[in-house]
Amino acid sequence: MKRIIAGIVSLLLSYGMVYYLVMPTLQNYPRLDRMAQRFEYTDEALWLFIFLSLWLFYWQWEQKRLWNIYLYLFYSCYFLLLFIMLFTKARAYHSFNLNPFELYLNNDQQIIELFLNTAYFIPLGCLYGLRAKKLEAAVIALITIIGIETIQYVFYIGTFDIWDVITNFTGCMIGYFLCTQIKRRMA
Repeated sequence: MKRIIAGIVSLLLSYGMVYYLVMPTLQNYPRLDRMAQRFEYTDEALWLFIFLSLWLFYWQWEQKRLWNIYLYLFYSCYFLLLFIMLFTKARAYHSFNLNPFELYLNNDQQIIELFLNTAYFIPLGCLYGLRAKKLEAAVIALITIIGIETIQYVFYIGTFDIWDVITNFTGCMIGYFLCTQIKRRMA
């Protein structure tokens, strides 16, 4: 019965995330939106990935054991989606912002995007938390994020923005903390 309830909760959470957070944000980026429209079932595929990720994670949580196959499949899909989000959303866009006081939150969509910039990197922090110590994870996360921002800037596919670094790093550290709690539960 618990698994059925967890499935329903996972279904509702994944549906809400896709249709109220992710898809409206994708529509703000014409290139990403066109890419998503090429595949007729983009939103359903995202919804299914998030649903299965949450539901299968609950099963593992209940059994106090992580499945290797789950980790491989989850991170394979996650890295593909992260790559698409990071490197295909802008075409010939080039900007640089190191001013931490330049944060624009003029509407709900900008607040959602700030939230998603944090959430996208929580799984990466969890991955670092599987093997790295806290300081190692922080350094690796910072180097990874600065590398991503630099690639976006150098290749004209995005902006190097200090707020992206801050929110992505925050997401990694949240993920690292969650991973320590998960490992404690699974031990």
